[in-house]
Amino acid sequence: MRSKDIVALARAACAQAQVAAARIDPIRLRDNAMLRTDTATIIRVHQRGELATAVRELRAADWLRSHHVRAPEPLVPDPVVVDGRPVTFWEDLGSGGPAEAAETGTMLARLHTLRVPSHLGLPRFTLPDFTDRIDQCLTDGTEKAWLRGYAEDIAERWHALEWPSPWCVIHGDPSPANTMSAATGGHVVDLERCCIGPPQWDQATVAFQSDTLADPPARWEQFADAYGSDVTKWEGYPVIRDVRSFELCLFALRHAAVSDHARHQADYRLACLHGHQGLRPWRWVAP
Repeated sequence: MRSKDIVALARAACAQAQVAAARIDPIRLRDNAMLRTDTATIIRVHQRGELATAVRELRAADWLRSHHVRAPEPLVPDPVVVDGRPVTFWEDLGSGGPAEAAETGTMLARLHTLRVPSHLGLPRFTLPDFTDRIDQCLTDGTEKAWLRGYAEDIAERWHALEWPSPWCVIHGDPSPANTMSAATGGHVVDLERCCIGPPQWDQATVAFQSDTLADPPARWEQFADAYGSDVTKWEGYPVIRDVRSFELCLFALRHAAVSDHARHQADYRLACLHGHQGLRPWRWVAP
């Protein structure tokens, strides 16, 4: 959808939820869109068919907050649906950037010790079926065939993993972009991937930022110290790292038509997976 269409949809959702908003400005428009009002409210416009996920995200935020894991406060208890798309409303944490790595490590360490709640209906983590994402990639048939083979290899390696600790509630995608620094401390945000899964997934997602995306190594060291362990020393870490790399490559390939920069980034990521751009870290940036 175009920016003005998303804003119009968000405005209709505000009216339905009785949320005051004289001004609505887009923050991010791809996949789940995010917008900000002039009344300290963040609006999330979810994809069609994601009502259950939106509800689960709201409930997960309340549950986290009740267990002293900082997350944004839902301002409306349930999603509203406009044009088939669920819309949720959240407190505005400001524009302070990502949380400090040590704060993120402390928050995730606490999250991973909590008893799995039965009332949230959290799904168990499963390796994604990449078929649809590959079909949507803006690349030729030869490359799509290669991507399908890569996905099969990843799945085989994934299913051979032996997890070193019990599964628990995980955030699912605790990259720096999904944390926020606020006056009250670091918060975890974007909880749509919250589920029951291996804690190593969350840890590896943070480590991946340094060994693949060229985040400063010190950031990972600070996280690992605060969390209390270093997942990169586990023999299964490269599998998770490769899954995360594959997800981000497919994302770029699906959005390659947005701009010349997006096309370049998509082709570059694919070349990295092919092994044509040397060893990690690579220089992936947002497409």
